[in-house]
Amino acid sequence: MSLRIGIVGTGQTIGVASDHLAGIQAVPEWELTAVYDIEPEHARLWVEKHELSPEIICSSLDALLERVDAVTICTDNASHGTIARQAFERQLPVFCEKPLSINFKESRRLADDAREAGVVHYMGMQYRYHPYAQLIKETIEAGELGDIFSYRHKLGGGRIGNPNVGLEWRMKKETSGAGSIADFGIHQVDLVQFFLNAHCGEIAEVQADVGTYVTSRQLDESGYGTVTNDDLSVIVIRMENGALVTLNNSRLLPQDGDGLEIVGTKSAISMDVHGHVFMRSRNADGSWAEENEELKIEDRHQFSGLARGKQYHEFYEAIQFNAPYELSFDYAAQAAKVIDAGIRSSEERRNVLLSEVDAPQKRKEYE
Repeated sequence: MSLRIGIVGTGQTIGVASDHLAGIQAVPEWELTAVYDIEPEHARLWVEKHELSPEIICSSLDALLERVDAVTICTDNASHGTIARQAFERQLPVFCEKPLSINFKESRRLADDAREAGVVHYMGMQYRYHPYAQLIKETIEAGELGDIFSYRHKLGGGRIGNPNVGLEWRMKKETSGAGSIADFGIHQVDLVQFFLNAHCGEIAEVQADVGTYVTSRQLDESGYGTVTNDDLSVIVIRMENGALVTLNNSRLLPQDGDGLEIVGTKSAISMDVHGHVFMRSRNADGSWAEENEELKIEDRHQFSGLARGKQYHEFYEAIQFNAPYELSFDYAAQAAKVIDAGIRSSEERRNVLLSEVDAPQKRKEYE
């Protein structure tokens, strides 16, 4: 049985909606029947670019909600809650781009509302479904690393590294919340939990610092506007078992050094900027081997439609067959809690226990 889906927010910069479109089109059970953008011209150009029918363009959010069985949200972070709640009122499942909202408090409220609505609420945190992540997870689960004690990850995007890129919603606290620490950091936190939680426990403590190094950007021909959130951050995390995690994320840095390394008592595994995975073992005397071995990505590590295709398959299965899924709004709210701990650490110049970051929660129990 096919389901109708609509995309809210086609945008005009980095192509998040286009990435979601590829995922939708990879799953035959989905039919894109509606798109809406607050800027009608953006929707028109996006539909034209992807050679879609102009008939799917809607003049309002209400018009879109009337034409679909599920909704994908690709708008600015501050608007996620308003759009999602309108969908919940119509008992429509929601697939929301990350982060869930502008901070933990708002994310927690939205997760509570999603749960009370009783519909599927799914997050666009797709990195765990990239082939390298599947291979690394498989290697960890096989026990090949031993006891893990060190993890480091650098991630970012170079587009905004050009100071001539104009001011966008993601550079403003009122529409984005935090900057790079949330934009890229939320993916990094998801991978930490995906790889380590079963072996190192939960994230226990966070230390971080953030900075803004391109402080103003052009608004239009009339002048410049102020960048009000961070474009570079460094996060240090201590897991429950004492393992140390370092996360570097940025909107400015070249991506040459992007990559991931996880080290255990038996061996170390790493991923380079191209998604290649390597293993370095120990010699009989405990020293590190001089050469590393590239691990082969097999068919079982790859999904039809890549990471987004896998997500839209999960989203469909959850709606149609009540299949379990981890990437819920509740999960996203917990990831936002880590980001908020990092922001507090930067502001207060101290380590922050994750247990210190909290918000009032509704009394209804999780189902």
